Amino acid sequence: MASVDEGGKEVQNLLMSNYQELQDVLFNKLDSSGELVKSELARVTRAVAIDNLTAIATSLSVIKKDLWEIKNTTLQLQEQTSYLQSGLGSVAGRLSNLKESCKALPDCRNLITHYADKLHINIDFDKLPNVESKLDEVTSFIENDIELMVKRGKRAFDAIATEIQNKVQSSIPEIKAKIEDAGYQLEEASQRIHRALQPMEQSDSPDAETYPRQHNSYLRRVHSYLRLMQDYINDYAMYRYWGFLGLCVVLLVITLCLTLGVVFGCCGRRPDEATSCHKTTGASWLMCGVGLTFLFSAVIMACTTALFVAGSMTEILVCDPLSDPMHSEVFNVASDLYNFDNYYPEGQAPRITEIIHKCHQNQSLYTVLSLGLIDENLAELRDYKKRLDLDKKIEQLMFEIQVDTNVEILSRDAKEQLWELANSSVADKDTWDYYTDILEKKVLIIDLMELAALLNQTADRLPNEQTRESVSMTLKNDALYLEGLQRWVTSIGSLTRNLKETTARLNEHLKFNKTSLREAIGDLISQAEFAQRYLRDNGSREVTELVERFSEDFLADVDEYVLHVEAAVASDIGRCGPVSTIYNATTSAFCKDIMYPFNGFWASVGWVFFFFLPAMVLAVHLASLYRKTEPYPGPLNESSSHPGGYDKKQRRRSRDHEGYVGASYASDPQYGGARASPPRNEFINNTDWADYPPSGGPPRYTSQPSLSPEYERPPPYYYPGPGDA
Repeated sequence: MASVDEGGKEVQNLLMSNYQELQDVLFNKLDSSGELVKSELARVTRAVAIDNLTAIATSLSVIKKDLWEIKNTTLQLQEQTSYLQSGLGSVAGRLSNLKESCKALPDCRNLITHYADKLHINIDFDKLPNVESKLDEVTSFIENDIELMVKRGKRAFDAIATEIQNKVQSSIPEIKAKIEDAGYQLEEASQRIHRALQPMEQSDSPDAETYPRQHNSYLRRVHSYLRLMQDYINDYAMYRYWGFLGLCVVLLVITLCLTLGVVFGCCGRRPDEATSCHKTTGASWLMCGVGLTFLFSAVIMACTTALFVAGSMTEILVCDPLSDPMHSEVFNVASDLYNFDNYYPEGQAPRITEIIHKCHQNQSLYTVLSLGLIDENLAELRDYKKRLDLDKKIEQLMFEIQVDTNVEILSRDAKEQLWELANSSVADKDTWDYYTDILEKKVLIIDLMELAALLNQTADRLPNEQTRESVSMTLKNDALYLEGLQRWVTSIGSLTRNLKETTARLNEHLKFNKTSLREAIGDLISQAEFAQRYLRDNGSREVTELVERFSEDFLADVDEYVLHVEAAVASDIGRCGPVSTIYNATTSAFCKDIMYPFNGFWASVGWVFFFFLPAMVLAVHLASLYRKTEPYPGPLNESSSHPGGYDKKQRRRSRDHEGYVGASYASDPQYGGARASPPRNEFINNTDWADYPPSGGPPRYTSQPSLSPEYERPPPYYYPGPGDA
């Protein structure tokens, strides 16, 4: 449902939020239409020059303030530099007087020679231009109301905007109402789409702030089907689990019986009192497995067949079509049975396979369902001008706007005042350049604190003689005096920085993006005169064209929004990518995670049962082999005595290999019957053959002869039978 919610949000954002932004822009243009037309008219006629001239006239008060600050700062600098120069001169004089006393002192003499001539100010602030006359000129311009004269022409030009705004004001409310009505229609459409995309739980929400929604019957049916499927899964999944588990247990038991039968048969021994693992046990396990196979064969085959039919049909009818719907006969048949011909024009309804293919390409819902064939709302957006009658309203505005543009934007008196300002000393560029050059220099070429430290060091290095003490004292006093003068240097530096900033600011005020104020005023007066002539000759026609251009720009904003809506609906809104992801994930989950293991289960059961068939035949043969007896080899002669040399070790070896004796006799027939050799009494021991039964006893079981190299055949003997005893 996340993709559905995102689609609803996209529709709301497109039809409500974006249109609200458009409405604000249109209303702002209508409310400031006069000012917009006037601004464009000023640009075309170069009447913008009157704004710059007004700015120059208005800035005279700022220029006057800067001149006052320059004047006061210059006076402070001149005063403080005079104090500093006086102090530096006194220190330089005292150091010069010490030259005679320091002739025998190289450090003192070198210090005085190097620094005495550098104790002076590097800047002559007395040479700074006097701004008193410039200040008087600016004051005179201000008192002559140059600013008022220039502003009078600006107000005359601004009256054009006011007149245009007043004439369109009567039509603005009606145009706004039309725009708001279109917004309400889009909002209703957005709410309908939003309600249609809401699931049943949200549609029934009692929240008063939510949209009034109706039940979504389609989504409700989907939810009911999903709940029904979930109920079936919860109720019957356990039976499927136990049934499959029981089938696996049966197969496991049969396999276990056959395995135990083979193990016991291969590893078992003859049933006598010395052994516990009998071969007959293996035969019993094998026959048990055969019996269970016959007993459950019908159940196994029935379950395998049912699972085979269900799995194969699901694979053919569901998984294969879902994986490749474009080349599926099932989908072709479904498209013929379930089509959308009732909703689309004849022969133009999209097929289910086409819808799925477009959805996998992440196309929009409008393109996937070909909504352009059944819904003309998007096409009707282009006819908004006719539905809202915007063309007629804009045309009416053009006829209503008739403005007299024969205005005086620059009077003769204002022009004369501006020319006087351009020719005054305030507009002299060289004056302020000279200020800048002087202020770029350093106040002193030496550091007074560094010189004071050198004086103290030199005084400390002088010998402690009475004639040298006065020199040392003088050097230390001058060092203290220089440290005091450093405060004046700091103050002068601060005033110099302030003066540089004020001069730079004043220079910018006097340039107006030109090299000088004189050039700027001359260009602006020329532009103002051109604008006045243009307005007198072509003003009305230009205003009409500008109003028409304004109308076109106004409608262009609406056209741009319409194109934006068309592009968004056709390409962006409701992209089918999330649905395609759900489709693929569902197909993968059902086919790969459910059906593949399901088919693997019945295939495994079938193959296991298939291998049980030859296993049963083999089990029957093995069981008969494990129980098979061997006929006795013939008459045997019993010897009454055995040689004493048949020791215990050989008897134990004979007992260990007694299972191989019968087989050895069976494979050596030349020792039986009438051709049997006479007994070799020296190798016979009666105790070794005490375990063999007398004549008429049960036959011995046979086993495979051992190929072990440790086997030693016992000597043959002759046993005539009970009648010869």
